[in-house]
Amino acid sequence: MDNNNMYDNESPRLIDILLDPNSTEPIVLMDENGRQVEFEQVAIIPQVVDGQKTLFVILKPLDKIEGIADDEAIVFRMHFEEDDEDVKLKAETREEIANAVFDEYYKMLEEKRQREGK
Repeated sequence: MDNNNMYDNESPRLIDILLDPNSTEPIVLMDENGRQVEFEQVAIIPQVVDGQKTLFVILKPLDKIEGIADDEAIVFRMHFEEDDEDVKLKAETREEIANAVFDEYYKMLEEKRQREGK
């Protein structure tokens, strides 16, 4: 996946959509072939990577992506623009980091279940 997003000045900014807990709007990114791909946001996970706090977003493809099963999701690293006005997403390619992000997500889910008594 490319790190380009498809939002223009008339659309909500990507960062606003990602940080809005009530947003159901799909995230639209461009793949390496210039094709628009829609995703559903699963979670935002903060992680410390190489000594820096980094935000990751887990997105589940709504469109078919070769090599990605229907029940799988992808970890993207958030890259903030110089003016911090918006964010670009780039698929995390380091498997150990992506696995750590998923581990943190599963831990958060388990803690939520315990709080809710499930």
